Amino acid sequence: MKLIETHSVEYGNSTILFTLEYRERKTLGIEVHPDSSVVVKAPHNSPLEAIQTRVSKRARWITKQQRQFAQYAPTLPAQEYVSGEGYRYLGRQYRLKVIESNQERVRLWHGRLEVSTHNPENSKQIENLVKRWYRERAEQIYQERYQDCIRLVAQYGIDHERGFELRTMHKRWGSCTKEGKIMLNPMLVSAPKDCIDYVIIHELCHIRIHNHSQSFYKLLETIIPDWQTRKDYLNTRIELRSF
Repeated sequence: MKLIETHSVEYGNSTILFTLEYRERKTLGIEVHPDSSVVVKAPHNSPLEAIQTRVSKRARWITKQQRQFAQYAPTLPAQEYVSGEGYRYLGRQYRLKVIESNQERVRLWHGRLEVSTHNPENSKQIENLVKRWYRERAEQIYQERYQDCIRLVAQYGIDHERGFELRTMHKRWGSCTKEGKIMLNPMLVSAPKDCIDYVIIHELCHIRIHNHSQSFYKLLETIIPDWQTRKDYLNTRIELRSF
């Protein structure tokens, strides 16, 4: 039987977050995965302080591995906005279908993302329609999820009534400034609602703790115990494209 916990250590100006797995083994092992996650496997009787010291000593190697994985991460092919391409919305996959019509609109219809346009050969026009639809849907879904998340975090002494803004980000799903301004990536609407909630709550936790310290992750885990599962889904299943 293995026991899994989440901890972190500080390294320079950054924080190394790692998943700690207690197992039936004699030695401690550190693994860095392609998604940059760090897993530490330790014997059941290992003191946490000793484990964190070991991770700190290996911090340079860990960050080097993470940089290498990031460098060789596959580049996503450019979207051409033609019928047959796949698009995700709230965790489900839809095929794009472009049809000629007198009206300009986008809708989910019979399991497809259907784009109606008077000029179906104009990929730039189709791109504009699709991006506008995603942003409109993101605004609507995020408002709904933000209100639910606000009510949830209020039970833990976190108050935030400033709302959020949509911002295209190439490497982040969300962000929170030191002034408490929350920004959400429109592309996050590709993910299931529980993953959207994870990102919103993650940023709301920064209202109280504006770093990625151990205290921050303890707060996050108290509010959503399965946050790591939701994060892993985002990192491995949802493409971070620019909408």
